[in-house]
Amino acid sequence: MSVVPDLLSVSALAKHFAGGNGISQVSLSVPPGSVTGFIGVNGAGKSTTLRCVMGLLTPDAGEIRLFGGPANRAARNRIGFLPEERGLFPHERAREAIAFHGRLKGMPRREALAAADRLLERIGLGSRRYDRLANLSKGNAQRVQVLCALVHEPQLLLLDEPLSGLDPVAQVDMLSLLAEFKGRGGAVLFSTHSMTAAEQVCDRVVMLSAGRSVFEGAIPDAAALSPHGAEVVTADAAGLMAAAESIGGHAVPVASGIGEAGRWRVVLPRHVTHPALVRALAEHGVPIFNFQPIQPSLESAFWHVARPPAESRAA
Repeated sequence: MSVVPDLLSVSALAKHFAGGNGISQVSLSVPPGSVTGFIGVNGAGKSTTLRCVMGLLTPDAGEIRLFGGPANRAARNRIGFLPEERGLFPHERAREAIAFHGRLKGMPRREALAAADRLLERIGLGSRRYDRLANLSKGNAQRVQVLCALVHEPQLLLLDEPLSGLDPVAQVDMLSLLAEFKGRGGAVLFSTHSMTAAEQVCDRVVMLSAGRSVFEGAIPDAAALSPHGAEVVTADAAGLMAAAESIGGHAVPVASGIGEAGRWRVVLPRHVTHPALVRALAEHGVPIFNFQPIQPSLESAFWHVARPPAESRAA
């Protein structure tokens, strides 16, 4: 029985820039028929990785394989790509913009126009096929951009922040398009800041931190990495840290604060209960403004596994 190769395989990829924000050790794969979320904070290296895959940047080290073979032009023509910097001109008409991208992939003009019409009907914009992009809402213009990546019926979609700037309704429509593409046998790798969206539509996730991949696997396996502990809001940082350490835990500051109080994530050993933490806080005289046990989720796992180096040192 033959093994179907991954549609995309990236091994130990590195790309360095003089100003930083490059990547140093990125490895990931996209199996056939999967939707893989690519998550990381701004500057983690998501866009750089995708540009290397598409041949827009030349990596300094590592290997990229597409469809089981070399990453050449023919292989890249089987990919639909949505870059972070949207590339459509405001004066273009929706139908013509989509067809143009099809022709770039080798489609005859008549076939590309027919595909554009079909796709616009699919998302409810058939009546606006001749509208200029400047006259469309931001959400509709972004959906047209995604259709530009779909028009040539690719086998693999690489989408850089496809949900950015979309309202909740437009986000649902976008996720529906991805699910439909997967249902037809395609595979998707998309970067996103939305952990909720990743949990809803993805089978797998790759976490990136400071230019390195720090986790790759199924969504349930990622969520299982969530820390055990609680988020606590208090004005007594020293007391909180002392209380956490007294029961074998540690406290990590969370970015947001409430007035003079700070929000902290207290990570505990698995055998230490939440009531034990409450008792320790009381014994140290720590005022508690809010106490919320950490729930297993992709978001809590991400901030635990891929937290910035400064937080890791604090932990």
